[in-house]
Amino acid sequence: MSTPTPPPRTAFDWALYADATFAGLSILIPVPFLDSVFEDYFNKRIAAAVARRAGRALTPEVQAALHREDGWLSACLLWPVTLAWSLVKRVSKKLLYFLTIKEAADKLSYYWHRAFLLDYMLDAGHLDDAATAALGRQALAHTLNTAGISPLTQLARQVAAGPKHIWRALRRARRGQADPELMAERERLALGWESVGDYLAALAERYDHAYAQAFATRQAHLAAAEAEAAEARRRAQEAEQAQAASE
Repeated sequence: MSTPTPPPRTAFDWALYADATFAGLSILIPVPFLDSVFEDYFNKRIAAAVARRAGRALTPEVQAALHREDGWLSACLLWPVTLAWSLVKRVSKKLLYFLTIKEAADKLSYYWHRAFLLDYMLDAGHLDDAATAALGRQALAHTLNTAGISPLTQLARQVAAGPKHIWRALRRARRGQADPELMAERERLALGWESVGDYLAALAERYDHAYAQAFATRQAHLAAAEAEAAEARRRAQEAEQAQAASE
């Protein structure tokens, strides 16, 4: 906790944000359920790509801590409803096109935030082991959920409205092949990213605060558990002494 974290890297880097972009654009795939499959695939690659860019690799334990899903059972139970809604959206594509673009923009912004913070977490040492990664996951979730209005959202709307053949483009991306449309989005991102540096630096500060709170909460719980265990040992010792005295 006392080691200073290097300043966050706020400049645009396609190696850092590629999978985040692919995850956000997956909602535009015009095939029910397949959009979610692609989104989940690229989302789970983000953390590994962040580490690989820095010449590092995340342990399986750290990746498990980052991708642990709470409430997976409820998600499975709600899957038929989710699929039905996805079908309605696809059937009414023209009527709901603007809603789909908005959803894609929201997801793009979310995944860009996530990729940026994962890179910052890596530099901070919060992805070194499963324990710090679990705390980092809590801080990451809190920071993302409380981010509020972001200048990345407008940029995300522009990017979401760009691709015309997203299904083909993302299939190529999944195979590691280049695609002209995605390369055009890469250039659009690089130009628009120049104005978000101060915002991202402030986002990193909010993450630091959330991590400090999560760390303090964990320490308080550990101290309380230790105190409770010590009290239990004291009572057991007193009971043994009382029993020995009565004999």
